Parts: sequence; C-alpha cells; structure tokens
Amino acid sequence: MRIVDLSRLLPGPFATLCLQGLGHEVIKVEDPAGGDYLRHFPPTLTVDDATHGAWFAALNRGKRSVALDLRREEDRSRLLALLGTAEVLFESFRPGVLARLGLDPLALRQRYPRLVIASLTGWGQTGPLAMLPGHDIGFLSLAGMFGHAVPGVPRLQWGDLAAGGLVAALRVVDAVARGHGAWLDIAMLDGLVGLQQTQFAQLAAKAPPDQTLSGGIAIYNFYRCADGGFVSVGALEPRFMAPLADATGGDLSSEALSRLFASAGRDEWLARLGEACVVPVLRPEEVASHPQVAARGLFTPEGLVHPPTGPVQGKVPRLGEDQGLV
Repeated sequence: MRIVDLSRLLPGPFATLCLQGLGHEVIKVEDPAGGDYLRHFPPTLTVDDATHGAWFAALNRGKRSVALDLRREEDRSRLLALLGTAEVLFESFRPGVLARLGLDPLALRQRYPRLVIASLTGWGQTGPLAMLPGHDIGFLSLAGMFGHAVPGVPRLQWGDLAAGGLVAALRVVDAVARGHGAWLDIAMLDGLVGLQQTQFAQLAAKAPPDQTLSGGIAIYNFYRCADGGFVSVGALEPRFMAPLADATGGDLSSEALSRLFASAGRDEWLARLGEACVVPVLRPEEVASHPQVAARGLFTPEGLVHPPTGPVQGKVPRLGEDQGLV
C-alpha cells in the first residue's frame, strides 16, 4: 500500500509510522521552505552520518520525501499525479484547508474513487469546536480523561498517539481492505472518549466511578521501596493475592504493603513477588536495557523505538530527496 502523507509534527507522522510498521510505503510531502517543523526541533540525533531533529528521525525514518508547494498549481498537479499511484492520502490540516488549497476531498473522491482520504484532526470535521486550534492537553480535558482528581500534565500524548495515530492507522487499513475508497473523519476527541468504555459504563449504570483500576484499592497501586524507587502492584485475582498475603502475614492493607516494600530495594521485588504482579517502575532511561525489552527487540541501535505495529527500518529522509517520484 502506498500512502501519500501531507501531515507534520506528531499525530499524523505517528499514524503513518504505524502503517510503515505494517509494511506499507509512505511518501512524505513537505513544504520546500524548510519542510516539517520537527526537522529543526531540538534535540538533534545523528543517524547515518547526518544530523536530524530527534523527534523527526523517530517519526519519519524509512519514509520517502518530496517537496511540493501546494499553493502552486504546478506542484498541485504533481501531487495529483502521485495520488494516481496511491491507495491513501493522509492529512491533518484544519477542516477546510485542503479544499482551499484546491484539493477538496469530495472532488478527490470523484477523481480517484478507490482513494482513501484520512483526515486526522483534534476536534473532527464537524461540531461547534471543529475550527478551533487544539493540543493534546485540551483534547484530554474535554474527553474527561482526568476524572475527578486534580489534573496533571501526562508524560505521554494519549490523544495524539493512541486515540489519534493508532486509531487512524486502524481505520485506514480497514478502509483500504474494503476496496471502495472513503473520506475518513478521524478526531482525537472521538478516540479519547471511545477508549473509556468501562468508565462511561459506570455512569450509564448510575454507579460511582470505578475505584478498582484507578488507585482506590491497596492491591492495585504503587509503593515506595527502601532505595527510593517504586514498584507497581496489580494483584487483582486471588492467585496473585496469595503470595502477597503470604509476604505480609495475610494483611493486604495499604499500610502493610507500604511496610513490606519499604523493607527492600526496588529491583529485588520482581524476583521475590513477580508472581503477584509486582513490577519495578522504571525510569525512561532504564527501559531499553531491561532484559525483557531487549529480548523483544523494541529499539533500534540508535536508541529509537519501533512503533507498536512492528519494526521500521530505513534512513531518515533529507528534504525532497525523492523528488523523482513527482
């Protein structure tokens, strides 16, 4: 499958990276005046004897790059010719921008009936907020992702990556498999709300918010260890509770578990209570070298991580280096 990708920054390039992980070809179309902003975003990383923005390298390695100014009729014609060879057009402009560039999705659908056009935005193509700008923190906020707790900025952009990028990749694969083309309206807000199946089921049942998986019980929580590190405990089922109860003399209260884990260092507990779903909380810089992660081959030699759909190989493209494609 050939994907022509007009997106930039994080959500769209992550979506097409996930499609690369499934073995598909991605042609990245960039503005000749500098290309994707992430090309120049620090920090930098040297890969294949060239220096790139590290985020750009992570999201765009293995893709091909052509430089087109879509405000110019000649370059739009080149893009249209390229779309004649592709199954997917991926874009993440605000609603209406593609049409203003002379590339109205409805017209493209008529010209290329089998083309799948994937439009990934924060709020969607419709609704009162459709034309507003947005970022991940705002999509999370409106989707109710912070619950009743005091909100804090999450380390991962769940809207951009999971509810946006991964969902987009799944919908693209489905639409192409159906074989009759489509214009997909993919919103990060929709994905974030849709991820919360059990949380909204609680509300539908007129029940209080779930406490079992949200820190309300002692056997599904975090505990500080003797060396200042932390472990997570996920001993929900009786067979996992049993070894934990043996270690505490039968007391599974948060106080008893706090005393237990404070008696030894973080890295001792996996060997001692791994059967009770006790796992060390790793710092980001520790992840790549952990034996389980290393055994799974999740990182490249340069330290970049493969997308969740599978390994991606190939060099980081220079701006416009595949201009021969158009």
